[in-house]
Amino acid sequence: GEVDTRFSYCALCCASLLGKLGDIDVAAAVRYVRACENFDGGYGCEPGGESHAGQVFTCVGALAIGGELGSVRSEELAWWLCERQTPGGGLNGRPQKDADVCYS
Repeated sequence: GEVDTRFSYCALCCASLLGKLGDIDVAAAVRYVRACENFDGGYGCEPGGESHAGQVFTCVGALAIGGELGSVRSEELAWWLCERQTPGGGLNGRPQKDADVCYS
């Protein structure tokens, strides 16, 4: 099967919306998401995966739902996010990529 932090976010989000967070192992889900954090403060799809703006959104959201937003290295992550802005003003999802409206 496919492994991707987006699925962790979706599961936590839906369980939260349904009032069913107690039915899943939130601590294990949070451990997995935290394992996807990279040296630059960003997050990848899986442990060791390249930092990507879409994964940052889902991982930070998952950590917030799981009550672990404080574990985010906010200074490093904020810098990484600031670096996503291109000279033209748009945002990219990864270093050295063109701006893409889906990130702006």
